[in-house]
Amino acid sequence: MSCVLVSAIAAALVLAQPLPASGSEWGQPGYGPGATYFNPGESGLTAATVGAVRKRWEIPTHGGPDCEIGREPLVSGGNVYTSDPGGVGAYDPGSGVRRWHAALPRRGVSRMAVGDGKLVTLTYACDGQGSYLNAFQSSTGARLWEVPLGGPAQDMVVDRGVVVVDTRPDYALSTTAYRLTDGHRSWRLTGTRGDGLLSAGGRLLLRTEGQGSRAVAVGTGATLWQTPENWYAVGSDPAGTRFYVGGAGGGLTAVDAATGVPIWKSAWPSPSVTADEERVYFPRHRSVVCLDARTGRKLWSVHLPDAAGQPVRAGSLLYSPSGMDSPLRITDAATGRGLRGGMPSDQHYPPTVAGGRLFLTDGARLRAYF
Repeated sequence: MSCVLVSAIAAALVLAQPLPASGSEWGQPGYGPGATYFNPGESGLTAATVGAVRKRWEIPTHGGPDCEIGREPLVSGGNVYTSDPGGVGAYDPGSGVRRWHAALPRRGVSRMAVGDGKLVTLTYACDGQGSYLNAFQSSTGARLWEVPLGGPAQDMVVDRGVVVVDTRPDYALSTTAYRLTDGHRSWRLTGTRGDGLLSAGGRLLLRTEGQGSRAVAVGTGATLWQTPENWYAVGSDPAGTRFYVGGAGGGLTAVDAATGVPIWKSAWPSPSVTADEERVYFPRHRSVVCLDARTGRKLWSVHLPDAAGQPVRAGSLLYSPSGMDSPLRITDAATGRGLRGGMPSDQHYPPTVAGGRLFLTDGARLRAYF
């Protein structure tokens, strides 16, 4: 199998790397646009301090309508952003006191992201099949713009001044980008599907109907390379230089994000990964498995009390949720040695760790530990 660069000019569009978030930031699900689930700047929670944390506050994350579902929180600019009854809100991370609320009546929240002073939400209508993009001023909650998407949409990523969504206008496959400043459409690629929508150094990996996969520039939609392989992204590395992909004969594969050339392939299938510079972690049955990021070789695994969820790496620690209300497992990220845990976790909701605080949700309540 060979992968072909479409143009050197298009490749140059993605060379500039985004600035990393600070240790007090967790601006998108998975930490940033690369969905690494790794916060390298976290220094408040360490092996020496995590044993002393306790629950400080708790709030509801959705209201009465059955279609409202709580989402994992984001941390940015001194606020915690979360779904809350009837919409979304910004909260004081130390006290849980609400600072502002934006109403989204009869809508459920699929995704949230913070970028360039804006909180962007992807929501769906409780009474139909439509989805919507909204942007709010992150400091005040003032509504800035809204875009009806004309069909169901499930995934979203924000990077380099655009909001990219995996859309179904008129129920046809499509990947569409909108300007973060005003919500105007930047580009659309019909017949593509952004399964595992994330940005590795400004590149998206999209599946094309009947034609394999291709990497495109997030800012323009220009094709950078393509492959007949049915690849979809399950993660990326912190530097944005590689995709971790599924759909490659059942095993997890590391792929050079600039060229599409495979780096290594393992026999371990995984729907998602957590990646730092040296290791790759992923859930498998009732364990979290750790691989060497250079070779794909297994280093160690940690057994959990119930089905494993998405692990989170923050600072020197690895946080592994499992089951529904099963204890969170906290281990040394380098060795897997157990340190602490016991807080109720949920395999469907990864923890958010930022600014010396641990946030856990089960979709109904958000709890803060520090």
